[in-house]
Amino acid sequence: MIPDNNHIDCKEPLRVLIIEDTEERQKVLTSLYRSHAWILVNTGHRAITLCNAYDFDIISLDYNLHGDLNGADVAKAIQFSRNKNVRLIVHSLNPKGVKQILNIIPTAIPYPVSKMIRSNQLFKHLKAKLMN
Repeated sequence: MIPDNNHIDCKEPLRVLIIEDTEERQKVLTSLYRSHAWILVNTGHRAITLCNAYDFDIISLDYNLHGDLNGADVAKAIQFSRNKNVRLIVHSLNPKGVKQILNIIPTAIPYPVSKMIRSNQLFKHLKAKLMN
């Protein structure tokens, strides 16, 4: 679990879409964004539906998802959604999947969940990237 000082604070709550299918990582990510308005989904279809219906400030995307769509499919859909300019974090632990997503959306920030929970210094780096 993430220590209490490891969460993202802003003056206004951010609207965050978390796309993750593993329960343990879901807990880490929801803890990270606990002071914000977040929605958690575990399938590509649900993620795409929400990306087309709502505006988000951050989308945190995994590559391997439940169902027949993966993170690259979601990234392709994000490009043509109302969230095409969103800050996208790729938190996947699948290096080939991360590379596919970055080929689709080069501005995405690759930041595996393992880094989020391992190092306070690395987490501060992610926080700084998100605040830009």
